[in-house]
Amino acid sequence: MIVTEIETLLRDAASYPSRDVVKRSLTLAGLADSTDRNRFDPGHFTASGFVVSPDGTSLLMIHHRRLDRWLQPGGHIDPDDPSPIAAAAREVHEETGVETMPIEDGLVDVDIHRIPPRDPEPSHEHFDLRFAFRALTTDLVADDEVYDAVWVRWDDLDSYGVDDSVLRAAAALRRAYS
Repeated sequence: MIVTEIETLLRDAASYPSRDVVKRSLTLAGLADSTDRNRFDPGHFTASGFVVSPDGTSLLMIHHRRLDRWLQPGGHIDPDDPSPIAAAAREVHEETGVETMPIEDGLVDVDIHRIPPRDPEPSHEHFDLRFAFRALTTDLVADDEVYDAVWVRWDDLDSYGVDDSVLRAAAALRRAYS
């Protein structure tokens, strides 16, 4: 069951941004339907991919259409996804066309962030499970959910206005895998 796997991932991860994030995430994992995109109180799990270029010099970023921000690719965990990491790989491919291979099986980061309301959805939180991947190619095809998909050199991430949670995960990934 995917929720059991989420609980195991949360307990086994090597590092987190804070103990509060872990505690809140484990509480959500204990609730029914914690991956259901229609669970708004307190929110639901999502999965995203921090994708390193084949040569290790860059990170894959998308300009998200709805949020109008530069982020790592990712999104909702679908009922037919066999695992959270499979959901992250699927989202990366759907949004960018990039084929990936996992760098490791565990989480590289967990983040909780607020999603603004959009009819008919109220404001809610995404409990984002973040995984590390290596891209098999650098060819990009942005889908209709994103304005653009680009490879950003590690030192240029700040110029894209990414938030601290993206910088935190990218820094850890760069130290370990670039």
